[in-house]
Amino acid sequence: MTHNNSLSKHPKELWILGLTELCERFAFWGVGNLLVLYLIEYYQFPNDKATHIYGIFTGFAAFLPFLGGILADRWNYQSPLFLGALINALGCFLIATGSVHLLYVGLVIIACGYGIFTPSIITVLGYTYRDKPDLREAGFSIYYACINIGVFLALASLGTIAKLINWNVAFAVAGIVQLIGLIPLTVYLLNHKETYQGLRAAQKEGHLTKEPLTQVDKKRLLVLGVFCLVSIFFWVAYNQAFSSMAIFAHDFMDKKIGSFVVPEGVFLSSESFFLILLAPILAIVYGKLQKRKLDPTPTTKTSLSLFFIAGCFMLMMIASAKIPDKATSADVSSGYLIGAYFLMAVGEMLLAPIGLSLFSKLAPARFTALSVGIWYVCVGIAFYNGGLLAGLMDSVGGLFNFFSIFVIMTLVPAIFMFFMSKKLTKMSSIDVQ
Repeated sequence: MTHNNSLSKHPKELWILGLTELCERFAFWGVGNLLVLYLIEYYQFPNDKATHIYGIFTGFAAFLPFLGGILADRWNYQSPLFLGALINALGCFLIATGSVHLLYVGLVIIACGYGIFTPSIITVLGYTYRDKPDLREAGFSIYYACINIGVFLALASLGTIAKLINWNVAFAVAGIVQLIGLIPLTVYLLNHKETYQGLRAAQKEGHLTKEPLTQVDKKRLLVLGVFCLVSIFFWVAYNQAFSSMAIFAHDFMDKKIGSFVVPEGVFLSSESFFLILLAPILAIVYGKLQKRKLDPTPTTKTSLSLFFIAGCFMLMMIASAKIPDKATSADVSSGYLIGAYFLMAVGEMLLAPIGLSLFSKLAPARFTALSVGIWYVCVGIAFYNGGLLAGLMDSVGGLFNFFSIFVIMTLVPAIFMFFMSKKLTKMSSIDVQ
């Protein structure tokens, strides 16, 4: 597949959906990725309780797109976009009240909004590339960049607002941004009804398909299954970015620049910043490799992503090597954490865009949104277990031992995917990067 860099050739829907998703992720991950720090600072929760709540929230939220996919396949794909966004905004406003009881209600509501919204927007995006398959992978990479712009802006701005004003105002801003994101989508739909009429027709046609799965379908589903299982190890490790690594930034990192103390949210936003920076660079690299017929397959990219995130935690091991067991504070250079986030970002950029693209393309037509939901179920399983593992931060004999868990966890599947790459690519029967 060629990697065409001409932005004008992409469907116009990409930019509307990208902006809508940017605002949705600003709200969702603005709450999610700052949740551990919020619980520790505002409610004075202990670290293990804060990370456990974070794991339950992110795991539950990531699981719900499975049900949202079933809903979209049986209903339509545009209505869940509005419903999910409105529910998400409501949850943000409930958390902004500062009530511990409404906190839990708000988290459940936000998770439900995410589950309703997510599979529909990915399915709609995939449909817009039905006549431009050569631009599909580049389009999903642009879409993923929009996600990370939203996350970066949320962490940098909301974290700063929380420090300078208070947490309640920060979460209220998240809800307002979510509502703003509905404006361009509404305007577009009112003026381009034919796009979603065509999507609904394709949806009905898919439901009318009763033919049994072909051998190619079965092989592709097997490839997706392997991809799901392997990706769980990546996302368990990735989940540490805003749980155990956030606590590391809070307790053990030197955050001063002169006399000014940099908010933790600014450091946490560096991973999203690197993702934004890497998107065009990787597009250029893929283009040059493709011209030489050396472009990596999705399975190769998956293996590389696991190697990079293993490198991330190797760096965290080095950063924590001199911190005694049971220590409650330290002044480790912020360069270690920023470097670790960079390696994590490279790994995420290799894995996440191809995951969305593969699931929307390899799955049988009548299971498109459902298959996207299954991808998020795997992420949910990983996030929940990642939150549980983060709770072991103080009980495994030191931070060095703790971070070594994730090195081993990601290196083993990385090696497996490296040696299975050719076989899995052949089974997928498709040229998709």
